Amino acid sequence: MNRELAKTVLAAFRTNDAAVMRRSFAPFDERAWKRTGRWLHSSGMALHFLDRVTKLGITDAMPASVVHELSLNLAQNRARTADLFEEFQRLNTVMLRAGISFVNVKGFSLAPAAFADPALRYQQDLDFLVARRDMERSAELLERLGYQRRVWPAETWEFSSGVQEKSSIRELYRVRPVKNVELHPLPEAEEKEHGCDRISRMKLQVGNGFEFPALNDADQLLSQATHIFKHLQGEWTRTAWLLEYANAVRSRKDDAAVWRDATAAIETAPEIRTGVAVAGLLTECAFDVSFPREFRDCTIGRLRPEVRLWVEHYQEDLALNQHPGSKLYLLLEEVLKGNDPQTKAQRRNRLLPLHLPPKVMHAVPRNRRTRWRASAAQLWFTAGRLWFHVSEGLRYKLEAVRWRRFLSGARL
Repeated sequence: MNRELAKTVLAAFRTNDAAVMRRSFAPFDERAWKRTGRWLHSSGMALHFLDRVTKLGITDAMPASVVHELSLNLAQNRARTADLFEEFQRLNTVMLRAGISFVNVKGFSLAPAAFADPALRYQQDLDFLVARRDMERSAELLERLGYQRRVWPAETWEFSSGVQEKSSIRELYRVRPVKNVELHPLPEAEEKEHGCDRISRMKLQVGNGFEFPALNDADQLLSQATHIFKHLQGEWTRTAWLLEYANAVRSRKDDAAVWRDATAAIETAPEIRTGVAVAGLLTECAFDVSFPREFRDCTIGRLRPEVRLWVEHYQEDLALNQHPGSKLYLLLEEVLKGNDPQTKAQRRNRLLPLHLPPKVMHAVPRNRRTRWRASAAQLWFTAGRLWFHVSEGLRYKLEAVRWRRFLSGARL
C-alpha cells in the first residue's frame, strides 16, 4: 500500500479543514489509490472514509473511479446490512420470547454513538453476551433456526448458517446467505455478583424502529476498549474499531455520569485497566480524541512506562496494520508477561505454529465441484499463512533487537 496515502486517510478524521485535506490528497494519483485499496477495505475504513470526504465536500480531490467504486460498495453494503439486520431482529425476538438473559454487544448496538449509519460499517457477525445458565438453551435455539456450532471447544461459542465460503475483497460487501453468530458467556466473576453484572445493568436501545437489549453507555465504552485490546494481543486489529471508539468517546464527552460509571467499573474490575488504557492511548494517537481527565488518570495515567512506550513507538504501524497483520504484538506480550521459560515457549509456538490453519471453506457433501474448490482454497490459504509466519517471524526477530535496544536506552 501507499503508506503516505493511508496516513492522509486517517488525517481526514482529525480535522474539519476541507481546504487542508484537499491539498493533502492532491499528490496521490489513481495508481496510489489502487495500491492502498486493500488496506482501505480490510481495515474497515473505506465506507467511513467515503462518508467523511463527502461531508467535507472534497470527493473531487480523489480520482473519479475511486469515488465511483466506493459508492457502489456503499450501495452493496447497505443491502447487506439490511439483510443482516433482519436476522438480528429475528434472533433477538426468538431469544427474548424464550426468556434468555442476554444483551447485544458490538455491531448494531454501537450505533449511533460509534457510527451514525450502520451501512458504513463492515459487520461480519452478530454477538450476544449471555448468562452462563442460558448458554445451552441459546445454542439449542440457534440450532433450531438452522445454525451449526463451528468451534469446539472454546469459551466463545461460534455458529454459522449456510455453507461457509472464502470470499475476496471484491465480494466483501455483497449479500451472502451465510450468517455468523457468537455467544459470549458472562464471566464467572460477574455471575457471582448477581444484580451488578453487565446484563443486569443493560439498557433498551432502539435501532431502525426495533427495540433490543444492549450494554449501558459506560459498559459499552469499556467493551469497545477491551475488544480492541484483545485484538492488539494478536496479529491484526481493524483500524475502524479505533475510529468507532473515538467516535463513541466524542459523542459522550459531556456526559459526566457515563464517565463516572466507567471509572467506577474499572476500579471494581482492575484487571481490565491495562487493556482499556492501551486501547485509549492508541486511539488518542490515531484520531486525536480526548478523554475526560478523571477517566484518563485512572487508565492511561496509570500505564506502566514500558507499555506506554510500546504504544507510542508502534502506534503508526498499529493504525496502518494491513491484513493479515504482524507479530509486533509479541513485543507487547514480552513487556506484559516477562520472559519466564513457559512464556518464552508459548511465544516460540506463536512465532511458527506447527498446526494447520482452520478451514476457510466447507464443501457440500457429494459435490465434487465444491470439494475441489474447498481443497484449492485451503491449500492457497495454508501457503499464505506459512509465508506470513516465516516473513513476519523474521521481521519480529529483527525488530525485537531494535526494540530492546530502544527500551534499554529510554528513560523510564
